[in-house]
Amino acid sequence: MVLALGLLKRSELWYAAIMRVSDSPGVSPAFRLLIAINAPLALPRLLLGFRYLPNQWDNLLLISGVGCLWYWVILNIDSWQLRRVVVMFAWKPMRLAGDLILVLTGVFWGMSVYNDLDVRAIIHGSVSQVLRDCYPRTWQDASWCIAATTCHLTWSVVLIYFFGRDFIHCIRGKDPAGPN
Repeated sequence: MVLALGLLKRSELWYAAIMRVSDSPGVSPAFRLLIAINAPLALPRLLLGFRYLPNQWDNLLLISGVGCLWYWVILNIDSWQLRRVVVMFAWKPMRLAGDLILVLTGVFWGMSVYNDLDVRAIIHGSVSQVLRDCYPRTWQDASWCIAATTCHLTWSVVLIYFFGRDFIHCIRGKDPAGPN
């Protein structure tokens, strides 16, 4: 949550500085990284109508969501280490729906990474061209892009693997942990 606060503050400072020279600067690199680190929160934040909330309430809701997300991540890590299962609803329809939503979120972020990066350019070895397309200004800007892309890709793989596995086990009617 401290990292989220720091990135929000950096984003606000960036906006204050860039608004002197541009009337529509887009998304700040710090905010882009904040959303990438907390990627599962992006869609609920969009659906809750962040545009309709005052900035302070939006930031408060985002920071609260970050705290809840990482508490849930820690619960899942603990559950995985103990029983090799994810923390999910006990009622089968809700469990299937939750797993499906999280897998689709992972697919969304995977497709986002695929669309942001020119995969053919990476295969042919022109990574510098990919970085220029991502953030053409400076190497520092490209490092923000690399960090955000890595976070999106990590979330994509983690969500698809763990919750896809849980979805399949739930469909088959098996206990993913096996006999205790």
